Amino acid sequence: MSTLHGALTGADNMHVPYAWEYANQSAREAGIGVDASGIGKLARQLDDNTLWMLISASPVTWKQAGGGASFPSGTRMLFQQSTAPTGWTKDVTLNDRALRVVSGAVGSGGVTGFSSIFSRTMVDSTTLVTSQMPSHRLGILAGYSNFGGTAEAVGVGFYWSGSSDVPPASSSKFVRNATRYTDYVGGNGSHSHGLDLRLAYVDVIIARKD
Repeated sequence: MSTLHGALTGADNMHVPYAWEYANQSAREAGIGVDASGIGKLARQLDDNTLWMLISASPVTWKQAGGGASFPSGTRMLFQQSTAPTGWTKDVTLNDRALRVVSGAVGSGGVTGFSSIFSRTMVDSTTLVTSQMPSHRLGILAGYSNFGGTAEAVGVGFYWSGSSDVPPASSSKFVRNATRYTDYVGGNGSHSHGLDLRLAYVDVIIARKD
């Protein structure tokens, strides 16, 4: 009884799907041993384990038919895992960074790390200075008897800022050219405001195809 095809073993007896083996791309493109009778047959390129179909013998032209790596060497991708997959190398040059989508050339920038920015719960403390305050003034109700300054007879001319500034009826003189201030208040301290930036996130790594 003849031996079944599936029972054949060994390099000489096992069926293989390719007609040629080449060490690398240069050897395959040289096409040693290839002629027109091989059009449509496959060749195996050993350095990356790819399969190539011969579509022309003059000149020797191939079309990839399968096998090999899914991505060219040097391709960089994101992975949501702590270690790089087999055939990839983890890139540890970047750490604690955010991702930005751009339409042009890629780059990097910024100063403060992701964790420092997105762990904040308030803005920086600020101490106000005069230029940051709203424009305002404080009124003082004053009379000649308790305000001091230069006393002038009624009628010499005085600018009153409001009706409540009118001196007592019995007064024959009132004050002009006198500067007075309210008492100091406040402690010159700083203040802050709440700001919760604790953004939910997922860690990823960057890996490079070997």
